[in-house]
Amino acid sequence: MHREHPIDELIRREKETEPNPFLVTHVMAKIEGAKKMRHSTPLWQSLTLAAGMAAVVFLGISIGNSYVENGTTAVALNINDRQIENLGYYNFGDDEQGQ
Repeated sequence: MHREHPIDELIRREKETEPNPFLVTHVMAKIEGAKKMRHSTPLWQSLTLAAGMAAVVFLGISIGNSYVENGTTAVALNINDRQIENLGYYNFGDDEQGQ
């Protein structure tokens, strides 16, 4: 009970504190000032950005459409490396001795 009395007293004092009546006016004036200080981007910057993006898209599509695959899938080359490299000399297994 001894500790609850100072806590209750602190809460009562905080409730009795009167706010500054000019605080809202001061805060709203700062907000309005910040709104007035905003500036928009110049028209030439917006147009340049839009033209650059359009150029990138156009070039990307053009490069993608100009690609031609040079290889054909109909021809396949099958090479027996075992005959070319003669690895039988290095393999000491029984199955390779006869060849």
